[in-house]
Amino acid sequence: MRFTIITYNVERGFHSRRHKLNAGRLAAAQKAVRMVNPDILALTESCYGGKNSQKITMNYQEIFGFPYGKFGGYPCFGPRKGNEGGNCLLSKYPMEAEVIKLASKGAVRGRITLEDTVLTIDVVHPSCSMDDLKKIQTLEPLILKRARPYMMTGDLNTVHPDDHHDWGRLRDELMEFDKKMAYNIISCWQQAVLVRWLLGIGLSDAFPESRRESTVPTPYAFNEPRAGVRMDFFFVSPEIKVIDAYVLKDKNTAKASDHYPIVGVFDVKQPDNRVTSTQSILSP
Repeated sequence: MRFTIITYNVERGFHSRRHKLNAGRLAAAQKAVRMVNPDILALTESCYGGKNSQKITMNYQEIFGFPYGKFGGYPCFGPRKGNEGGNCLLSKYPMEAEVIKLASKGAVRGRITLEDTVLTIDVVHPSCSMDDLKKIQTLEPLILKRARPYMMTGDLNTVHPDDHHDWGRLRDELMEFDKKMAYNIISCWQQAVLVRWLLGIGLSDAFPESRRESTVPTPYAFNEPRAGVRMDFFFVSPEIKVIDAYVLKDKNTAKASDHYPIVGVFDVKQPDNRVTSTQSILSP
């Protein structure tokens, strides 16, 4: 069965660092999502989707018009250590979903019924403050045993080893963001251990080389061109056939968030053996 999915980091749930809603950003994101009309919408940084100390409510299921949805919050978000952060998974098709606590943050796992096939999707957003080995340690319990067909998606805060970058320019731009972290982040990205591991356990990057372009930052975040990196991904098991995958760049997505959304169109079939076990990269 064919389905379309958008994965979108919606930066602080369309709010400022002072917890003020930017209605223009939200409206732009709604227009972008309506234009694609996806069957599934995966959100990272979908802040305020559950109980939080700011007492702000963002009902993403209602905002984007999906009959099924699950929000998964985590207790510590951003440098101010707020409790408003989280991921969200929305579906037009029947879905059973759960929140899975990880060593850092957490994940939303959905099991979506597509005709006679049950698709398992994990929405993740590992912290930018962790190197790739720590990211693997965090994500291993989630994906070492996974039902197939399977997709992991989200903002991985890392890059693909085959993507090309101007490392010097990226380092200089990151220095403006966080001088202490810039060199460590660049070193991590140059090794790309997390993506290498995902590829090594049998998952595939859904983006063909011709469609690989930066997903962050957008013009909304800066007033001048930036080098940019691709850190939002679809990783899929062999039962999922990629029809198309692309970064959605238009006037709406340029201002809705600091990330562009990614769009995937897939065909999926039910495998004979639905459970996969994978040896840990961290094992002796």
